[in-house]
Order: sequence, then structure tokens, then C-alpha cells
Amino acid sequence: MRAHGFHWAGLFVLVAFWASPSVLHGQPLPDTLTFDRARALLQENNPQLRAAQAQGQAEGRAARARALFPNPTLSVSEERTNLEGAGVDDQWYLSITQPLRYPGEHSARSAAASATARAAEARREETAAELYRTVRRRYLDVVVAEQRQAIHRRFTEAIRTAARAARVRVEEGDLGTFRQARVQTAQAQYEDGLAEAERALRTSRTALYALLHPDAKQAADTTALPEFSVTGTLQYRPVRVSQETALRRAVQQRGVLRAARASLEAQRERLTTARYERLPNLSVSAGPKTQSVPGSETTFGFTAALNVELPFWNGGQTNVDATRSRRAEAQARLEAARRQVRTDVQTAIEDLRSYRTRIETVSQDVLADTDSLLQNAQYVYQEGDITLFELLDAIESARSATLLKTRLTAQYLRALYDLEYALGVGPTDAPVVVEGALDPRDTNLN
Repeated sequence: MRAHGFHWAGLFVLVAFWASPSVLHGQPLPDTLTFDRARALLQENNPQLRAAQAQGQAEGRAARARALFPNPTLSVSEERTNLEGAGVDDQWYLSITQPLRYPGEHSARSAAASATARAAEARREETAAELYRTVRRRYLDVVVAEQRQAIHRRFTEAIRTAARAARVRVEEGDLGTFRQARVQTAQAQYEDGLAEAERALRTSRTALYALLHPDAKQAADTTALPEFSVTGTLQYRPVRVSQETALRRAVQQRGVLRAARASLEAQRERLTTARYERLPNLSVSAGPKTQSVPGSETTFGFTAALNVELPFWNGGQTNVDATRSRRAEAQARLEAARRQVRTDVQTAIEDLRSYRTRIETVSQDVLADTDSLLQNAQYVYQEGDITLFELLDAIESARSATLLKTRLTAQYLRALYDLEYALGVGPTDAPVVVEGALDPRDTNLN
């Protein structure tokens, strides 16, 4: 009887577990994912971000370890001499040897280590900014996919209504076979568009989910993608940016450029170190000694020495030449980074201006009266003022206008993301031209 009790208790536990909400990393996945929550999940769970942080720490610590003062060496030795018929002359030596560095050599090594650590941290910030732009884009992709699905569903329902009206007219003999085929073809295209919008929504959710919870891909065989939606709607607010101001900010803040500058500084300090290494290595040693001679008491003394390396085989010039080449490489990479940052800023600003002009021209002027086109067309069709095929044309025009507005607004927001990435804005930085993912800042960066 007791065994049956344990069986039912275990069954209840399993049922309760299955009925519980989806759990990721010990926390329930919210049905509605805000962008602030998505940004927090990116910082907590993204493996690329963790890898960049660990790599930066490793490079910085390794550089500091190489710059530390060299450790001393402790040695113990014995010298025994057999004296013919008189015993043994026994001598013991205890010595500590400390390598020396020339004045300025240690400071050059320390400066190189500090610059290397700064370069590693700047590369981590560049990775964080790039991932932040990615999570913004994927979050926007879900918002756009949800809106496009709603648009396609709305207009597909309108075409279904028109198709039902066409079938009634066919039965009444008012509509021929070829005209009915046109209506059926239009319905098929709209149904396909709706199905494609639903597929795009699933794909965008999967991409966002994988970015925030990469472990989900490893458990894809056993764990289905949780159902979730995002918050916010597409909105337009004009943002005007001075290219000169943006370039100055990017030169100061962009991670890839700061990393290149720090790397060049590190190579310059390493070249100084390499020049010091051409000089003979110096070390000092000192320590006590004892001597025991047969027939006399044990005596005590000390030893001291200055050791000088003789650079016969390796004078260090090859290392100087190699380091000089690495400095030239770092200088070239810095110039390449400057050009890339300048190109990123200019491209983002040109895209921003282009989409802003198109939105203000196309959406707000040319298509200003298309929001109610579908409703008006359906009304006048019911009143008999337009034909069925004029209704189809009106439905297609209204759908195209709505999708065009959505596309232009989405591209405008992506241009804002690109601009903030070009300026070096990461997940922990204050926004410059867009708050979160969907709220352009009403400010002029001049």
C-alpha cells in the first residue's frame, strides 16, 4: 500500500513540473519580453560576451605577469677536496642571485603591460557594442514580424471576404470563370503572404531567443521554443546628427579605435624594452660560506659577485627588428581602424538621412491618406460604387502602402542602431540617438 502511495506522489510531482511555466537558468521566461529584460539576458547569458570578457582579463593579467620584476634564484653548493693523508677540505656555499634591469627598462615593461590591458578591455567593449547592436536588430525583427503578420492577417481576411462575395456572384451568374480565377489567384497570394509572415515571425523569435539563451540550441531536441512576444511598436521621430560631432565622438569612444591606439602604444614600449635587451644582462649574487679544514675550526665567510652576460651569439638586434616591424603593423592597423570608424559613421548618417527623407516624403506626404483606404474601399464596394476588381486593387494598394511604411520605419531604426554602434555605444552606456530599441531620442547631436 505504501509503495502505491510513493508512486502517486511521484506522479503528482511530475505533473506539477510539466505544468509549471518554462524555466531558463532558474527563472521563468516571461510571456512578454521587454527590451530591458533582453539587454539584461544578453549580459548574463551570451557566451560571446563572456568569452570576450575572459579573453580581456587573460590578456591583461598575462601582460602584467610578464612585466613583473624577475624572481631571485637560491642556490646551495658544496665543494670537497681530498687532502692527501690529511683528510678533506669541505666548503659550503649559500647564494642568492637577483637579475637586474637597467634604469627605464622596468617602466617600459610596465607601460607595455598597461597598454596591452587597455587594448584588451577596449576589444571587449567593441564586442559588447557589436552584440548590443545585434540584440537590438533581432528584437526589432520580432517587432516587425509581429506587425507584418498582423498586416497580412488583416488584408488576407479582407481578400477572403471578397472571395466569398465572388463565389456568390458566380453562383448567381454575374461573374465569369476567368474573373473568378483572378480572385482565387489573389487569395492564394495573400494566403501565401500570411504563411510567410508567420514563418518569418517564428524565425525571428528563434534568432532572438538563441542570442539571449544560447543553451537552448543544445537542448533543442528536448525543449521547444517558448512562446513569447515583445513589447513596443514602431515609431518615427526625426533625429538630426552632425557628422563632424559624430566623428569626434567616435574617435574618442569607439572600442576598435581605442584598442588600436593602445596596441600601438604597447608596441612602442616593447620596442624600448627590446633595445634594452641588446645590452648585457646583469645580475648580482651574494651569500654566506663555510669552510672546514682538518686540524682547524670551521670558518665562516661570504661571497659576492656581479654577473654580466656576454652577448656573443645573440646580440638582440633580430628581436629589435622584429619588434619594429610589429610596431609598423600596429601603426597600419590604427590607420585602418580610423578609416573603418569614419566609414561606419558616414554610412550610418547617410542611411539615417535617406530613410528620414523617405519617411517624411513617402509616408507622411504621398501615403498620408492611405491608412483608411481599406475600410473606405470596403464601404464603397458594399454601396455598389466600385466593382469587385476595383476593390481588389484597393486592397493591394492599401497593403503595399502599409508594408512600405513598416519597412521604412524599421530601416530608419536600424540606421540609428548602426550609428550608435559606430559611436561605440554598448549595453551599459547611455543612449545617444535611440532609447532601447524602439524609441528614437528627440535630440540633435550637433
